[in-house]
Amino acid sequence: MRKYILILLIALSSLNLYAKDGVPFIHSFGELRVYFKDWLVVCADKGEGECRMVNYVNIGTDADTGFFPESRLTITPNQRSKPTSLDFYHKDAPSQIDGITVSVDSEKFLFDAEDYQTPTQSRIMETYIIKNETKLEKMIMESKLGRWLRFTYYKGDNYKSVNFSLRGFSKAYEFIKKQRK
Repeated sequence: MRKYILILLIALSSLNLYAKDGVPFIHSFGELRVYFKDWLVVCADKGEGECRMVNYVNIGTDADTGFFPESRLTITPNQRSKPTSLDFYHKDAPSQIDGITVSVDSEKFLFDAEDYQTPTQSRIMETYIIKNETKLEKMIMESKLGRWLRFTYYKGDNYKSVNFSLRGFSKAYEFIKKQRK
């Protein structure tokens, strides 16, 4: 029983129950965080460090994923002399794939093998990392006015797509741009 109470207290201590859309707060991990609708901005070192935008999706409504979602999309805009990158996590994603497509509404961005790293290459399980800054910057500009972002990875004729809402994307991106100054 004590074990469950301790787990509950730890879980609650990491939540900010007063988090409001567009209102920054310092998380117990020492990060500046702010929600913008479906996007969370996370800035290291209480806002002094690198910032990223995160969106989570649980596809199965009955899925008990615990602390971790089924899918996560993280966009880190260029900052501190680091290029723009996109990290996509999906539970049970294969280590080797044939390609990636990211669609923003009807606009498609095709990523070649040299544009991304697979879990085997990056050593981050079930995560694909895209580093083609030119395509990512175009994708970000489309996302500002978009409604949905669809991430699709495929191997042969098999593919998996995950949709992410773009509600709050523009405000999250603008917040990061202000943090960079």
